[in-house]
Amino acid sequence: MQSKKGKKINYINILQILTLVALLVYMQVAVTKGAVSKVFLAAPTDIIEEGVQIISDGTLWPHFLVSVEEILVGYGIAAVVGIGLGILWTLFPKLEEYMNVFCAAIMAIPKVAILPLLVLWFGIGFKSKVVLIFLFSVFTILYNTVTGAKECKESYHKVARVFEASRVQTVFTVVLPSALPTIFTGLRLAAATAFTGVVFSEMQSAKAGVGYLLSEAQTLLNTPRVFFLIILITVMSVLFVKIISLIEYSVCHKWRKV
Repeated sequence: MQSKKGKKINYINILQILTLVALLVYMQVAVTKGAVSKVFLAAPTDIIEEGVQIISDGTLWPHFLVSVEEILVGYGIAAVVGIGLGILWTLFPKLEEYMNVFCAAIMAIPKVAILPLLVLWFGIGFKSKVVLIFLFSVFTILYNTVTGAKECKESYHKVARVFEASRVQTVFTVVLPSALPTIFTGLRLAAATAFTGVVFSEMQSAKAGVGYLLSEAQTLLNTPRVFFLIILITVMSVLFVKIISLIEYSVCHKWRKV
């Protein structure tokens, strides 16, 4: 049974690799032979060459570090505020009832509409990017925290009542541990959208960052650089989500069989 499953997985993996190889070969041949203009598509060899160049000549690193700093600060603040506010809503349901409509309204505002205001209030530098990343991330974390808390099993609450636990003790020793998988789901989703936020904001108004480099490459019709930066952003996002998953495993694995 397991061997058949293993063969099936290997077969699918081989098909995935072959599909990727076929796509890369098509890109290389189409651009090299002139079937597709270099303005619209980049050959894989050109993408690699461009990537090596901007890494070796030092063009990438200052912008890369700026984006990473903006993401870490904006996402970190969003995680603290989102989980903290979720805990308060769990402790004080009336607070959730009061604040929910305001949070929903802010969450519904298109980020493209609010960016000019953020630039006006905070400038085109570091602060406006951090605020936009915060807005991209915080509500996902908040609502996943609250949802996880509300899905805590009634049997856990009964045990807490038997031991005469206070509301604060129940939240921190029963509800939150039970909600951790849902909280980390929100953290993973927010980790991916944080990169969307930083690239979007840097492309619209910035003097540095990976998004700024991407916008500049588009303006100069440097298609290999555009493709390389898109791949870099994707890899960064995947790695960030993977790091959150590893943290989740290290925190939650002892409760997985409960």
